[in-house]
Amino acid sequence: MRVRMLLSVMVALGLGLVGYTTLQAQVYAEFQPAVKVGNRPYTPLSGATVIDADLFVDPATSNPDHDNGYYVTLLPFLFEFQGFRYSRIAINVNGFVLLLRPAETPPLTGSDIPTRLFANTEPFNVLAPFWGDHYYRTAADIGAGYTPSQISYKVVGAAPNRAFVVEWKNLNINDKTRPTSVASFQLWIYESARPGNFQGDVEFAYGLTGAGGYVKVDGAAIGIKGGFGDYLNGLVFTGNVVQARTSTQLSTTWQPSGGSDTVIRFNAIPRLFLEGWGDGDVDFSQVGKHSGLGQDRFVTVNDVMLILRSVATNQRLDSLKGRQAYHGDVNHNGRYYYSTRNYNNTADTPMYRRAIPTRSLYYWQDLPSDNSLPFIGGDPVLFFEATEYDAAIIMLYMAARVPYLPWLLDLTVLPPYGRGAAGAGVASTVVPGTPMLEGNGVYRVPLLLDGAWEGALGVRAEFNGTVLAVEPATEGLQVAYSDGRIALAGIGKWDAGEPIAYAVVQVSEPQLQLRQIRFNDQERPEQTLPLGLAEPAPELRVYPNPAVGEAVLSFTVRQAGRYTVSLCDALGNSVRTLLESDLTPGVYEVRWDGTNAAGQRLGAGVYTYRIEGPTGVSVVSFVRLP
Repeated sequence: MRVRMLLSVMVALGLGLVGYTTLQAQVYAEFQPAVKVGNRPYTPLSGATVIDADLFVDPATSNPDHDNGYYVTLLPFLFEFQGFRYSRIAINVNGFVLLLRPAETPPLTGSDIPTRLFANTEPFNVLAPFWGDHYYRTAADIGAGYTPSQISYKVVGAAPNRAFVVEWKNLNINDKTRPTSVASFQLWIYESARPGNFQGDVEFAYGLTGAGGYVKVDGAAIGIKGGFGDYLNGLVFTGNVVQARTSTQLSTTWQPSGGSDTVIRFNAIPRLFLEGWGDGDVDFSQVGKHSGLGQDRFVTVNDVMLILRSVATNQRLDSLKGRQAYHGDVNHNGRYYYSTRNYNNTADTPMYRRAIPTRSLYYWQDLPSDNSLPFIGGDPVLFFEATEYDAAIIMLYMAARVPYLPWLLDLTVLPPYGRGAAGAGVASTVVPGTPMLEGNGVYRVPLLLDGAWEGALGVRAEFNGTVLAVEPATEGLQVAYSDGRIALAGIGKWDAGEPIAYAVVQVSEPQLQLRQIRFNDQERPEQTLPLGLAEPAPELRVYPNPAVGEAVLSFTVRQAGRYTVSLCDALGNSVRTLLESDLTPGVYEVRWDGTNAAGQRLGAGVYTYRIEGPTGVSVVSFVRLP
């Protein structure tokens, strides 16, 4: 996959982009696959709070339930899981806990079905060291030969390095008819010590089974489950995420970790969580290098490029509340969820993504009437998307054309940035202009607007080929591209038919297609252009310009002879000879990797290609970025 980013000269020199990570809402983007950690001997809890068996209740009746009952208690610290911060858990007799939001209650069914760890059905948000069909035995069962069980919890350590430990001790596991089927195990929920982050690690520890008889250790589910049917199987230790999130393997031996001195551990993948829907801080710099500073300092071009890169690579920013896309959705039209009801809420339908286009001030406002819209503890489970148009609005804010973010007003009617929605000749899409043939199926394609435009501009499109380079036609445009996709964002004033950028595309088909066009958040029809209309390439040019990495010189030889191509610095000094050869008529390319004749990497600045041949000397300058 080719990925390139171009920044305008005005803002790019000296700029460093922070790292980008592909993020998703699923639990396998929140935790790494399970690993075994040795030299951790199992230690039974002492001084713990023991939960009386009668406190485990049936959620439907609130009656004591020693078989499938839940006990709800508080965590001593916040524990973030899939974008929500939890302070309550429900401990279940059957060897797992649920994370609960305020006012949320455990589900009425399913706690005795361990395979639900792998299903998109309740219960959700599960941490399961040994989920089976178990029973909490009491002193009343001693006469029948059973060992009394004990379920307890304890806080271990001191802030900010605490752990909340739940222990199922001498639990009658998986076969209620066998008094000897007894085992002990623990769940460790760790507090996060990372500033600004509440995602802790999770561990499962295993003690001994009952002595002197049969113990049914097979058939239990081990792992963690999110709120959308996503999970990580705790019995997959290969480190392969695909295997861990698809395996339905159940327990077959004791201890599942391989020994009582070995634990199963899920290491959290830290994600920052901040309130501030649409504040533009995609990279969370307000808790980093811009901590304590205003919005005009923590909103930067890096936020723009993170959005554009996510669009170009088709790998969305983290879509959960409080995460990257939540902050990047600066015009508040990026909310969505997954529905199984039609738009009138009158019938069930196959699951589909449903957008909430209403640009509300708060994320929980103006929700559609939909019986399938999920809620957790009274809060809607929504996702968020940031687009290239959001990136353009951020640039508008950086240019002081809007006073703050989020910005919910219609930008097309804000003078002097637009001509108004009813104005004649207002641009509504991007179209490909006449391509220029550069040889070997490579074309330079101007991207034009079908009308006039002034203000914020965001465009996403995909070619039926491979994009090799994109050159902004104006300084106020930022670009990212990958494979055939391009994403552009900027502010400026363009006339109808004026190029906003040039794309260099390699196409193997007889026609050029520009599809999946999105113009300022509006989906547009695809555009098709016969490549037979292509014009010859110009004599001399450099792309991309500005250049981030490799700079390519394309030139046309009209007369055979000896040619020399050299590279000069801003003072006119030759720093490297790139070509010295006899050439016949045709189109040629010379690539410069940023080094001099000694192989040393040169810095950012203005450089010049110099071509000397039978017809004289030609030069072309370009800018190299860091």
